[in-house]
Amino acid sequence: MAAARYRAGVVGTGLWSEQEHVPGLASRGDVEVVALSGRNPARLGELADRFAIPGRHTDWRAMLAAERLDVLTIVTPNVLHHPIALAALRAGVHVICEKPLAMDAGQARELCDLAEARRLQTLTFFTHRALAAAAHVKQLVENGFLGRPLHVSAAYLTTSHLKPGKGASWRMRRAEAGTGVVGDIGSHLIDLVRWWLGDLTAVSAQWQVPFPDRAGGPVDGDESCDFLARLACGAQGVFQANKLMAGRGNYQRIELCGEQGSLVYEADPGFEPGWTGRVLAGKPGGTVLTELPLPAALTEGLAAPDPAGRLAAYRRLTDPFFAAIGRGDGAPAGAAWPSFRDGAAVQAVLDAVATSAGRGAWVEVA
Repeated sequence: MAAARYRAGVVGTGLWSEQEHVPGLASRGDVEVVALSGRNPARLGELADRFAIPGRHTDWRAMLAAERLDVLTIVTPNVLHHPIALAALRAGVHVICEKPLAMDAGQARELCDLAEARRLQTLTFFTHRALAAAAHVKQLVENGFLGRPLHVSAAYLTTSHLKPGKGASWRMRRAEAGTGVVGDIGSHLIDLVRWWLGDLTAVSAQWQVPFPDRAGGPVDGDESCDFLARLACGAQGVFQANKLMAGRGNYQRIELCGEQGSLVYEADPGFEPGWTGRVLAGKPGGTVLTELPLPAALTEGLAAPDPAGRLAAYRRLTDPFFAAIGRGDGAPAGAAWPSFRDGAAVQAVLDAVATSAGRGAWVEVA
């Protein structure tokens, strides 16, 4: 077997490193995961042993200094995204970072500017762009299926914060996460809607923390968040991110309404077989939504159950990123994947949502 083309390091040894990023990178024929960093030595050793990763570091700074890396993947609490990504970009390393990209839009834009100045590729890990249904909606919208967009209704619902004995975690603390569920899962909704219809320009939000005292300490990150939105294309929107919905696993539904038709994206990735999702459509005068067949080119590999379908989705999302590195492209202005510019645009919406929820008023997205 030919040697891998790219040497990758991963910072973070939590669940998403274990389930998503380390196996996802390892499943690529062009990548070798050569280094792993984590604060817990036992956990670090366990994960590195499982995936035969030679470089092991309890300090990400030491890893960047010691390892010759082409790509760094950041899977840490959100508060660490900016300093780690900044150091990697300064070292000339391409970066994949979990979402949300930073703690505020200023930090996110600083990363974008540096990456573009250094001609480095970046990827904000908005997983669900890889689903066949999401890609098909993109095609249909670009081909004019909706006509003039009028309205968006977007919901991401899980039951995770209602699980018996659910303790406090960094994702529930604004000092470490920036927000709560709106940044964790609502960011996916914002990204998909932006990808399909364009920027959000203003929001009016409310959120709640009904269980502020949990085992492990107090929490202040929103557990459910709802907001209205205005879009640059003229459409209006309603967004809901909620981890208090009994009976939901990882459920997403986004309805797009336009003058000439409607489209519905629906998926429950990780809780249903495969990573394809569904697209339903309606036309004026009809009262029934019809499920549309997904193009075979979009479903290839994704229809398999986990872990194969998840790994195929990982490669689908990262393929254009690595291809651009291979071509020696400069940092993209409008990439075929979610770059740090997309992450920064989503972060600006999250900032506006947080401000609006505090003020109880409409806030422009800056």
